[in-house]
Amino acid sequence: YGIEEGEGFIQVIGHVGTGKTTLCRTLLQRVGPEVEIAFIFNPSGSELELLAAISREFGLPSDLRSRSELVDQLNRFLLERKAAGRRAVLVIDEAQNLEPEVLEQIRLVSNLETEREKLIQIVLIGQPELEDNLSRADMRQLRQRVTVRWSLHPLDRKEVGDYLDHRLRVAGLREPDLFTPGAVRAVYRASLGVPRLINAVADRALLAGYSCGTRCIDARLVREAAKELPLSRPRMGYATLGLPAGVAAILMLGGLVLGLLYTAWDPVRDAGPPALPPVASNASRVGEATAPAPVSFQTVSTAQDLERFLVVESSRSSAAAALDALVNVWGYSASLEQEIDPNLFAGVVSEFSSLRVFATRSTKTQLERVNLPAILELSLSLGERRYAAVLGLEGDGQALLALGPRSFQVSSVDLDRLWTGRTFFLWTNFESLPALAPGMNGSAVRWLQARLTDLGYLQRGDASGDFDAHTAGAIRRFQTEHALEQTGEVGPDSLIALYQALHYEAPRLTWEKEGS
Repeated sequence: YGIEEGEGFIQVIGHVGTGKTTLCRTLLQRVGPEVEIAFIFNPSGSELELLAAISREFGLPSDLRSRSELVDQLNRFLLERKAAGRRAVLVIDEAQNLEPEVLEQIRLVSNLETEREKLIQIVLIGQPELEDNLSRADMRQLRQRVTVRWSLHPLDRKEVGDYLDHRLRVAGLREPDLFTPGAVRAVYRASLGVPRLINAVADRALLAGYSCGTRCIDARLVREAAKELPLSRPRMGYATLGLPAGVAAILMLGGLVLGLLYTAWDPVRDAGPPALPPVASNASRVGEATAPAPVSFQTVSTAQDLERFLVVESSRSSAAAALDALVNVWGYSASLEQEIDPNLFAGVVSEFSSLRVFATRSTKTQLERVNLPAILELSLSLGERRYAAVLGLEGDGQALLALGPRSFQVSSVDLDRLWTGRTFFLWTNFESLPALAPGMNGSAVRWLQARLTDLGYLQRGDASGDFDAHTAGAIRRFQTEHALEQTGEVGPDSLIALYQALHYEAPRLTWEKEGS
């Protein structure tokens, strides 16, 4: 639609394995000869390198030494194609890897136009971090040019069955009944509807069925096949397993009692911080927000104690341990690398979950306002950087920190002495909304206006479906009351605050001691 209608910028967002690259290649096969496409896969490097890559894809010389020469050459090429009645499309896959300077260069390329129409259409395809990148204040001009947006989601349970049937028919099977209904459900549970994982699980299950000499693939074969694959799946809590609420409560209470007995008996408990019990709190669509359960911790550290504890870690190993603790609180269990560059948190998290990473600079007041567990960057006395997950803030000024399974308390005052202000929040974009700004319209804007009306920031007669001055004013009032920057636009920080105001369920940062 975007290409046929001549839209300038088109954005497609999807998690790893949901079919973004397949969509690109299908597009290449289906467009007519009147469309010339430059397909850039996994771009990296400088603005000059990107311009050279675009030139190569269009069959132009790419050894020119300056940006102005490359842009002038591209402009002449596009004018010639326009005069010949042809269209030019630039498709950039994995666009979340583009640096802000390169994104700005892409915006400048989009400025190539005649008096009446654009000379080139641009399709940006990437993981959810692309949307976060475009929500930056310095990306406003580019963001406002994106007029067609689409999000690719994992398949639901019925679609998984349809997908398996389709693949089997394409392979030549007339009656694709190899997978029993139970097997289809097992494939869905193992893959969470991600096509790439569906392919891997189903292929291994078919191989297992062949080796067993059976024509019917049942749930047992799928489960055995899934065990052999390195799949990262959300942790299932008792509610996910379908246990009655009373039974689940008894099991949870029993686990807590056993854990406390073990802690009381452990002869080496003073050798280090006690383990943090995981909080199985998978975020759901809408519901009452829940906080981590009240827990007592024996280790109380000063800033100096905390620094001595952290100095034995490297920057990247502490980042990996902090991320492990944080995803655990969100109800996910993943096999993470022992060392992780904190600048790559977003890519790591997207490999096994639908969570997003919002990196920003915060104060303690803003941290309490956002009210989500987060990873904090800490600066040691020699200027070295370490990372720790903050999972709780008590009313009496204590902060709960964690690195992997290790947890400890430190006063907020001592924590402030080490915290640089740099913060990484995990969050869920429950409604898959893009960044929203004045001048936009469509279903996302209508959803925003309806919710602002529900919360009392917008009058019912002002919900026009267009992101107009009334909507911008309502957003600014909302941002003021939630201690956010008053931009009048909706980025990750405003979306997080909106979801919390609407009681979407997620882990919370503030908690109180039992009995307080």
